[in-house]
Amino acid sequence: MARDTWYRLDNVGKFYSSEAGSSFQTVFRFSATFVDDVDELALQHATEKAVSFFPNFNVCLRNGMFWHYLESASRPPTISHENLPICFGLHVDTKSVLFRVSYYQRRVNLEVSHMVSDGRGTMSFFKALLSSYAQERYGIEGPFLDYDGSDFQKSEDSFDKYYERGKRALEPEGPEELSPVQKGKVYRLSGWRDAADPTYLEYHLPSEEVLSLARSYGVSVTSLICAAIICAIRAEMPFRARQRTIRISIPVDLRQAFGSTTTNNFFGLTFVSYTPTSDEPVEKVAAQIHSQLAHVAQAKQLKPRMNRMISLEKSPFLRYAPLFIKDLVILWASRIAARDATLTVSNLGQIRVDERLAPFLTDINILISTTGLNLSICSLGGDLSIGISTIFSNLGVVKHFCRFFSSQGIKGHINSNKAHADGAAGRSEHRHEPPSERPGSKADGHDKDDAKGVAKGAATGDATGDAVIEREGQQ
Repeated sequence: MARDTWYRLDNVGKFYSSEAGSSFQTVFRFSATFVDDVDELALQHATEKAVSFFPNFNVCLRNGMFWHYLESASRPPTISHENLPICFGLHVDTKSVLFRVSYYQRRVNLEVSHMVSDGRGTMSFFKALLSSYAQERYGIEGPFLDYDGSDFQKSEDSFDKYYERGKRALEPEGPEELSPVQKGKVYRLSGWRDAADPTYLEYHLPSEEVLSLARSYGVSVTSLICAAIICAIRAEMPFRARQRTIRISIPVDLRQAFGSTTTNNFFGLTFVSYTPTSDEPVEKVAAQIHSQLAHVAQAKQLKPRMNRMISLEKSPFLRYAPLFIKDLVILWASRIAARDATLTVSNLGQIRVDERLAPFLTDINILISTTGLNLSICSLGGDLSIGISTIFSNLGVVKHFCRFFSSQGIKGHINSNKAHADGAAGRSEHRHEPPSERPGSKADGHDKDDAKGVAKGAATGDATGDAVIEREGQQ
């Protein structure tokens, strides 16, 4: 069946398209570790097969008179041995394909521009890639794909489909909106930054132990992790800033609420907040966050928020403004919105894969490029992975966050793209490697030392001289 050669950008894609050509672009990175080294030829065939299922990922960005749009790439996808920094920008020019597949040793990486899809939509594509690879690499027969939408539904703009004009959220919406965030300023992280060369970490924990701890507090895993990072930030806050509110932005998948099967962006943002005027323990903070989430994540709250977000795109001024004016307005609006949150926490939950594929996978990890601090959570089998992205040089918040779980007797390990991230794990011995260089970044020029840490290259390419260090969690 013939497929369209171009696609409209959805509401969120239009916002992220304003970043095109800039030094910062929002990119997801999904990684999976197999039990064997990756077979390059099998991965190439698997990528081609996955794209045949989801052609709306194999696209390039084009400029129209009033809006950007996506056009099918003129060439088939090509995989590569990993040789670029994590979440490196995908859009360079009109020939740039907005996804990338790479591999290193046992690791398969998929990077996708947020212009194309969100976390849940990218996961559908990623699972198709992994399943196709298992068929090619291990000779597994039979259908794997668990996606049941049509070609049209894959690229459907669900924001536009479910938008209801005039139904914006105008009234206070519950506990979060009535919290002290209304009275005080949002606390924003500060300190030395390296936006050109962020730190990326994968914090792996036993999922059953984390779930058991959350249940003992009577909260969800998301609430527990939010509370742990809030307390970690509180530990690093200047005392004079304690009247400010730590506000967490949490993306919520809208597909289930609206019955959508699109792989385009389709999520809403909800927020939880906490003002650290006292040193409450994590379990009490988690209970407050859990109560807020139970209210703000309801469909009746998400839909008005969605309508409010789309209303900017639908405004007569912006709709008929030239493209360069749209990009400036949207970029300005995005930066203003970013100042209303301290950090972002995203949880894709438990990743379910076909039972024939599961024995060949050890973990799945998610990272996202950042201009501040982001946590991306998912689990596979007994492994809970927390992807941590930060531009801050001081990793004190990360250290306190990891120490909370170790203080509860939950041992984990950390993979990092930088040697100095060893400080987050509290080890005195580590291996120094020069960080990956992005445009505008400066290498630290560390000497290499022997270490007990194992350099793996699991989340970054060897061509840049990076190493990923696997080590035990907090002692």
